[in-house]
Amino acid sequence: MDKKIIVIDLDGTFVSVNTFHKWMKFVALKSLQKLYLISIIKIFWIIFRRAIKSINHGQMKFAILKISEKTMSALDIEDFVKSLDKYVHQDILKHLKNPNYMTILATAAPQIYAKKIQEVYAFNYEVSTPVSSQTPWKENLKETKKQNVLKLLKEERLSLNIDILFTDHHDDLPLMKYAKETYLVGASEKTLKILKEKSLDFESL
Repeated sequence: MDKKIIVIDLDGTFVSVNTFHKWMKFVALKSLQKLYLISIIKIFWIIFRRAIKSINHGQMKFAILKISEKTMSALDIEDFVKSLDKYVHQDILKHLKNPNYMTILATAAPQIYAKKIQEVYAFNYEVSTPVSSQTPWKENLKETKKQNVLKLLKEERLSLNIDILFTDHHDDLPLMKYAKETYLVGASEKTLKILKEKSLDFESL
């Protein structure tokens, strides 16, 4: 019998926090500890530019990612992932231990730490925002996330049916429309309203 395909979002779903915001703070602190002063200045300049809206979220993520890839070691990344453990949704974590499930971590978070999260929590696969050297570079969001998940399933010769999706946000509408079942985790009123307007079935977790 084929295993069920379970797709799980990261921020606000598998963990209750925005991991990228925490990553920016973590990289800034580690840079300070290592006396990477140029990196610290660059990070705060990027955050300032985002605050005044001279760059968008994707541009901010790309710029922070380039700094991270040069300054963060494998041990740093491991320490960061360990710091997220207290935010993990325990009911979702149980699904990763089900031998009948094939689990995919699908997130807009960068691969630099999403890959380690996959390894630590034993997801079968992960689909995330790629390294900055990938051309063209694109955030793993919305329709792009859906297409990347389907591409993974095809490449791994798995069922192209998504049986269950766990998410917290309407950004995942493309995946919700494709999944047989959707479970919402702490969704906002805006997300609930959008799903109801589009007559999409879901259950709250």
